[in-house]
Amino acid sequence: MIKKTLIAISVASVLSGCATIKLGPSYNEPLTEQRLIETPNADAKVLMIPVEGTISNEEGNGLLSKSPGLLDRVSMQLRKAEKDASIRTILLRINSPGGGVTTSDILYHELLAFKQRTGKKIFVQMMDVGASGAYYISMAADTIQVHPTTLTGSVGVITVVPNVVGLSEKIGVEVKTYKTGANKDTGSPFRRMTKQDDAYLQSIIDGMATRFYDIVQTHRGLSDAQMQSVKTARVYLGKDAVKAGLADSVGYLSDARSKACELGGAKRCDLVTYRFEPNVNANMYSPSMENPSTSPDMSLVKTKLLSPVMNLKPGSYYLYLE
Repeated sequence: MIKKTLIAISVASVLSGCATIKLGPSYNEPLTEQRLIETPNADAKVLMIPVEGTISNEEGNGLLSKSPGLLDRVSMQLRKAEKDASIRTILLRINSPGGGVTTSDILYHELLAFKQRTGKKIFVQMMDVGASGAYYISMAADTIQVHPTTLTGSVGVITVVPNVVGLSEKIGVEVKTYKTGANKDTGSPFRRMTKQDDAYLQSIIDGMATRFYDIVQTHRGLSDAQMQSVKTARVYLGKDAVKAGLADSVGYLSDARSKACELGGAKRCDLVTYRFEPNVNANMYSPSMENPSTSPDMSLVKTKLLSPVMNLKPGSYYLYLE
């Protein structure tokens, strides 16, 4: 009802010749820099980029507009940062359980390419969770810091393959499939999986996992013995992640700015962020880019229980299911 009312007001305003009511930020406008922490006599800047939520490139839905997907948001900020020589370090503030296999790999690749082109450093500060695909993209960082209560790790792959054969049989529904090639309908929800199907899909998942393991072992310099624990896909808490070799230190976001500044070879750095619209009250814990999906929810009931499980589409994920 509220949404319909706002739309009606906007339409009426336009038709009557009144000024247009702006209900959210425009994502066609240039990003602007905002200082979150200003340091006297600063000789460089640290740019904070949040990586929050499930890793994908699906657009966020707002009241009357859509926001860029996560991959898009991070990429546009990296592109702007590339042109600013005073930015020495990117501070990735990560709070994510991971996400899509390919999107995680692309973001990891883009971060590595950014470092190679610019010579800038990347410092990761994990918040509540930095697991699976979020840990995968962290492999592009020069330093990883976790909070004492951060959950990280979950190095592995999960594939969701729904099956409705039992339900179809109960309600008397039959699906006829015509195909070429024995594996064409492997994973179909309308037939039972065979042992050959299981082996085939498992081989694909194992291949994805092997890439993940190799990247972790290479970037973190872990021994084969250390990797045996990592390969169980367990999560590690704070200091245990450091002990396992998955993180470099335990600290807080408030410590990260000075450490990131030092990592970039500077002595004093301002902490900056990019926004489509300025927020005079913004601080280091604020989202750096507005997201219309944070507009007031018009649904009667809203819960994050079992999310992101309930939102999963069939496919393979570097994802920690909380």
